[in-house]
This record gives sequence, C-alpha cells and structure tokens, in this order.
Amino acid sequence: MTILVLSGCGVGGLYGPAYYDETNLGDGLKRVTFKGGDHPATGDLCLLRCAEVTREEGFAFFEVVDSESGSSLRHTGVAYPFHRHYHLDEPFVDDIPFVTKTIRMLKQKPEDDFAYHAIEVERSMRSKYEIE
Repeated sequence: MTILVLSGCGVGGLYGPAYYDETNLGDGLKRVTFKGGDHPATGDLCLLRCAEVTREEGFAFFEVVDSESGSSLRHTGVAYPFHRHYHLDEPFVDDIPFVTKTIRMLKQKPEDDFAYHAIEVERSMRSKYEIE
C-alpha cells in the first residue's frame, strides 16, 4: 500500500500530516501552515487544509484574515557515493515553499464580507490535485 501512495499521480502522497500544522489562536481563529510541494500548489494545498480544519471544527465557512508565503532553505550534506570517507564541500540545498493562513471560522456566510465555503473549497482542490 505504501508503494501505491508514493507512486500515485498528483500530489496525494505529498499531502499528509508531515507537511502541515495548525495553531489555535482563540475562538474560531486558527493559523494553518502547509510546507512543501511546488510553489503554485502550496497555496492551494494550504487552502484545502483550511477547509478541512474548518469542517473538523464544526464550521461551514472561513475567512482568510492574514496570509504569508515564502521559502525556507534546508541544507543537507551528502557523501560521495563511491567513497564513504569523502564528503562534498558544498551541501545540497532544498528550497521548501510554505504558505501560512490565519483563518476565522464561521457557522454562516457573512452578508457583507467574502468567505470561502469549506465544502466547495475541499471538493474543488481534491479534484484538481487528484487527492482522495
């Protein structure tokens, strides 16, 4: 089963708990972060996680009250593959994109402000990225 997840199409294997986290900021407020993937997909996958969190908390809509995106660099040293005592002087660098959104979760859609409908966002993003 693990082999199927790793070799599947889309970003389904990428979208897992190792790549996102949430912080509770008070009544109906959460900070949601998604790390990894390709830069364009990272924002969408963060939005998907916002929709999931909204539904898990028993709400139907959410507003994005703050958003931040960027990259963090991770340096990894690599040994030369044919000689176990020789190390490369320059480590490989991974560019890891992240998107963080602070959301306000709502039971009903506000009349005067824009809010995402969690079910629709979740349905749309899962279809777009072929996530089951």
